[in-house]
Formats: sequence, C-alpha cells, structure tokens
Amino acid sequence: MYFPFGLTLTCLLNVLWSNAAMEQHLLTSTFQDAFGATVDHSDVISLIMEINKDLINTSASENIIGGDYREHPGSSCFSGHDSCLWPSSNMNIYVPYIFRSNYNKAQRAVITASMAEFETLTCIKFKYRTREMTYLEFIDGIGCWSYVGPGKQRAQEISLQKPHCVQVGIIQHQLMHALGFYHENCRTDRDDYVELKMENIKKEAENNFKKQKSNNLVTAYDYVSVMHYGRYVFSKSLDLPTIVPKPDPNVEIGQYMSFSELDVLKINKLYQCQVCGNLLTKSDGIFTSPNYPNMYPSFTNCKWIIRAPLEYKIIVEFDFFYIQPFIGCYRDHLKIHDGSNIRSPILKGPACGKLAPAVISSQNKLLITFFSGGQKHSRGFSAKYQFVKCGEMLTASPTRIIGRVEYKGSMKPHEVSNCFWLIQAHRGHKVVLEITTYNFQQSIKCIDAYLEIHDVSVAPPIKRGIFCGQRPIPVIEGIALLIEFSHPGSKTQPGLRIDYKCVASPIERKGEGSIQRSQCSVCMLVLCTLLISSWTM
Repeated sequence: MYFPFGLTLTCLLNVLWSNAAMEQHLLTSTFQDAFGATVDHSDVISLIMEINKDLINTSASENIIGGDYREHPGSSCFSGHDSCLWPSSNMNIYVPYIFRSNYNKAQRAVITASMAEFETLTCIKFKYRTREMTYLEFIDGIGCWSYVGPGKQRAQEISLQKPHCVQVGIIQHQLMHALGFYHENCRTDRDDYVELKMENIKKEAENNFKKQKSNNLVTAYDYVSVMHYGRYVFSKSLDLPTIVPKPDPNVEIGQYMSFSELDVLKINKLYQCQVCGNLLTKSDGIFTSPNYPNMYPSFTNCKWIIRAPLEYKIIVEFDFFYIQPFIGCYRDHLKIHDGSNIRSPILKGPACGKLAPAVISSQNKLLITFFSGGQKHSRGFSAKYQFVKCGEMLTASPTRIIGRVEYKGSMKPHEVSNCFWLIQAHRGHKVVLEITTYNFQQSIKCIDAYLEIHDVSVAPPIKRGIFCGQRPIPVIEGIALLIEFSHPGSKTQPGLRIDYKCVASPIERKGEGSIQRSQCSVCMLVLCTLLISSWTM
C-alpha cells in the first residue's frame, strides 16, 4: 500500500511540533518570571542616574558622557556615519555578545528577553559570540552604562550592575546606545519641543544637556522614548523640573517600561530594516495582515508586540479572519503568545481557516505572529485590541465540562465595575452560559449599567445580546463568548454569576474552522503510525 511521502512527513511534523510545544511550556515559567522582574516606576534615565551615583569619584566615571555612555576613542557617532553601525549580513544585523560576569539564570533571562524584543520588531539579531572580533560584553560593573555604536576589533563593555541595572527598560536603553543612539532630548531640534530649566539643573550636570549633532532620521520628536530624560533628572530638588515639554507642559516625558514605537521606527530606519509588524502601545487600535483587504503576499513573516501598562491586560478580537487553511495550519497561520517573545506560552494557534482566535492576555504584553508560505493565499485578517484592567480567559472542554465565574463589584458609590471574560470551547464543542446578575440597577438603553455578550469566534463578532436591569438573561450558546460587565457603582454591591458548560456541537463546514495542534495531535499520532506501518509493508 502506498502513501505519499509528503503526507507522512506532515504527520511527523505535527507530532514533533506538539512535543516541542510541551517542552516550551516547561521552560516558559522561568522565562516569564524573569522578564516580569520587579520594575521601579520612574523613568529609565532617572533610575540609571540614581544607580550611577556610585560612579562618582571612581575611575569608572572617566569619560562618561550624558550620565551613562562612553564614546570609542577617536570616533564619534554624532553624524550617523556607517562606521557607527554594526555590519549587515543577509538583510539582518548580527550583534555578537558574551556574558563576562556571573549573572544568574533569572538575570540572564531578563537580558536575553530584552534583546529578543529587538529581534522581534527589527532586523537586529543578537547572537552568542563565536570568533567575532567586535562584540558586546555584559559586565557586572559599577552602574549602568554603554559605549555608543560598535568598537573596532575589540570587546565592547556594557555595564549592568547586579541587580539594579537588570531591568528591561535599562537594558534596552543601553542596547540602543550600543546600536548608535544618543539621548533623545539632546537631538539637534530639541529646543522646538522642550524647554530646559537651567536654574534647576545641578551645576556639575549641565554638560549632560548639551545638544548633539544627531541623525534624527526624519522622525518626530519622541517624548516617551526610552532614550528621553525624565522631568526631574539632575534637578537640584525633587520638586523642580529640569526639562519641560512645549507647547503643552503636561505632556508625559520619559518612561520606564522599554523602547517606544518611535524607537523601533528609528532602529529600522537607521539600519534599513525590511520588517513586517510593529510595536503597539496605545490603549486601543487595529492591525492587519499585509495588503489587507487584498490578498496577503507569499513568504511573509510579520510580528506585532502589544504592550499595555503593567496593571492592564489585553483583549484581541477580529473583524475579519480568513487565512488559507491547510492541515495542522503548517503553511499560512497566525499565533498569539501570552508575552512578548516566541518562548511565551501560546494562547491561540497555529490558527488558519475562518475560526477567529480571539484572546485575553494574562499579563500586559502579547506577541502576534503571522506567517505565509508560497502557496495559495487569502485576504488575511483585520484585528482590534484594547487594554482592560479586569479580564480573564477560560476554556470549557470535555475534561472540564462545568465551570463557574463569580464577580462582585465595589461597595463604594460611583466606583465603576468593568470586567471581561472570554469563555471558549474546544473544537467540535460549544459553550452554554447561564448568567445571573444581582444588584444590577436600571439603565436607560443599557448605557450606564449593562451586560454585553459577543461570540468572537466569528469575524466580525456576533452580538448575542445586551442586558440591563433585573430582566432575566436567557441561556446563551457560542464557540467563544466574550462577556463584558459594566456598572457605575451601587448602593449595595453589583455582581454576577456565570455558570458555563461544554457540549458537543455539529461539525463545522469545510473551510470554516482552524485545525490546531492541541486539538489533533493524538489522532494525528495514530494516523501517522498507521501510515508509516502501511508504507513500510
């Protein structure tokens, strides 16, 4: 009996992919814990300058400029010359590195995770050094500092003093120096956007505010760049600002999390990166596959990182979703990771077909990847996202048939309750909801207080109902039900109870579902065994 080799190979890949996913899951917790290390909620440069107080009156402070960087002897990157750039190879920029100091496993994980975000959104690829003559050398020195641009045939130190400098924002700030960037507030046109309060700046720190002959790359001034000073850096007093935005003095400047959208744009412009994807940091927005609403191109590899403030989660749903289906979604597919790195747990995917992979994150970052091969293509997708403070993603499956969610809002008057739940079923099943609300006040046209439910497995989502007051809520069914509970506050305590169960559903029509690894690995293993046995007979 003869079976095509390609089909057998597909089976084997399916099983191997499943096993790799299990190994990835085991590695993820350490990686995620390290990436989510404690962060001080000041701007990055204020943190660096506080740590770098230890540099004062030591030999380590020699030739330090701007508070945290050095220039290579006899070179300057002020004009953006090619000599200040890392070399290109096959349309990527490879930056070798080593750890000279003994960072522990968690600290190395934070450093490599910080580098991974560059790799996701730009053509910068950090690789462990083999024989390269020019490379980065991470050291546990005094303070946080780096050289600007690559050196010539030498090791280039980046000091990340343990444990204080091992924070994502600080690491990415120093890596941007190493890639050739100076502080944003010292660029040539800064006087058009900020005002220096020289009377508030410490005398010995005035040189740190000198304008540089920067290459601005025809980009807008970035108040929230990870390379921008905070409002009170080098101030004589904690309540005296040294740098004030204009024309609006209340604009936020500096930040502590990691690079900004414009930081990513500037890296890609400086190194002429050809990338698909972006960093998304606004409270809500949309993103689409390339060429949407037309057919997406062949051999596409796109990546988006959505980053919310630390106290928020992220909801992603789709207004359109059709990725060319193929067994196991091995050709064209979309994946959603619960974090900013491909090592982060997969919330959904690989997904293809028409079944939309909506999610709610468990943390403040999501990574969405989209890949297309060289075969037949479709229109792709149009996705929307929003940040929420209260949200949870739950699964109803044959092994967890019945579940319950109970939520109680605040007892305080006028304290708004707004929470989301995404309850979804495994393939071949559907979710059945029975919802009870209590102390749910009357609301004209369900504007102030409401319970709204959508089936987000369909693109665009289908509204299953909006309810308010004390009216009973009917039983609601769907494949992936997004529930929003909103209430302006009550004299008592508003809340709801959701009882849900998983039941068998009619088989989907051809082309409407996505075949995903988690749902077919066991049956594929059996099929593979039969195919291979038959093939060898």
